[in-house]
Amino acid sequence: MKKILVIMVLVLTVSLASASGNFSLGLRGGNFSGISARTLNDGRGTEFLLTAGNSGFKIAGLYESHFAAGDALGLTWFWGLGLHAGLSGTSAITSTVSLGVDAIIGIEYSFESLINFPISVSFDYKPAFDIIGGWGTNWAGIAGTIRYTF
Repeated sequence: MKKILVIMVLVLTVSLASASGNFSLGLRGGNFSGISARTLNDGRGTEFLLTAGNSGFKIAGLYESHFAAGDALGLTWFWGLGLHAGLSGTSAITSTVSLGVDAIIGIEYSFESLINFPISVSFDYKPAFDIIGGWGTNWAGIAGTIRYTF
């Protein structure tokens, strides 16, 4: 399990370091609260989530597509697919490794055009399905995220 987590952290670091486009970092609240890091370029991006819940944590990587939501300046909607790995349990001896797939769909508003400050707020639905071990299927993955864009 440690090898899987080390590999995922290395992939995250390399992806974010080599990303061209906007990089944003934020806090996610709701089911499986945590940290969100995202790169976005020409409507395509990657998002990495480190979330906690049920006495454990998960690292998810998602590939997303973003689209303008009508004529509203700063409003977009997005969807994406990805994978996750996690660890759940109360001790190192009884921990369970999880590997699975994720999907996401949501809406985001960037306040930059309104108040000239690079902050955005999004609300999304992110179901997850564990293929191996873990917490099982989570169909209730509703959350809100506030991000600062660098």
